Amino acid sequence: MSAAAGAASIPWWREPTREQWLAWWAAWAGWTLDSFDFTVFLLIMLPISQEFGVPLTAVTAVFAITLWLRLLGATASGWLADRVGRKLPLMISILWYSLCNFAAGFSPNFTFLFVFRALLGVGMGAEWPAGASLAMESWPARSRGLMSSILQSSWGIGFLLSSLVYGLLYSSIGWRGMLWLG
Repeated sequence: MSAAAGAASIPWWREPTREQWLAWWAAWAGWTLDSFDFTVFLLIMLPISQEFGVPLTAVTAVFAITLWLRLLGATASGWLADRVGRKLPLMISILWYSLCNFAAGFSPNFTFLFVFRALLGVGMGAEWPAGASLAMESWPARSRGLMSSILQSSWGIGFLLSSLVYGLLYSSIGWRGMLWLG
């Protein structure tokens, strides 16, 4: 029996090694958390505007700068991942955006929030290039397309989670608590 025939006789989910599965799950969790952190902000923009006494358009500027700085994070992460491997940039990105979001929850004023959410964008942008390439570059070809699409769908799962958590907990923990959860 040829190697190809042998590989086709085992279920696709048994082809990846333990390390490949761990890399995939790390990327999946990172992208899900990235989405949660990013999308939860959409749900709390009005209370932030009200607490700091700034126009809602100023809070949407925070959202916009987060998006713009994702470009910087993605570029830096891709460059670093090509030089030192994918794992370290992925770990740094998740730690970076988690700490920035947590710090933003302690914002004493709008400027503090603006700065930490802007910095958060760098970490968020860094997650996808490092995580997706780590997970998919060595994944078995037979299921690479399927697992890549499931990996990408974790963004939607993070959005659903942010909405669910908002609905369940916002009235108890407020906008700051929502950032701390992220």
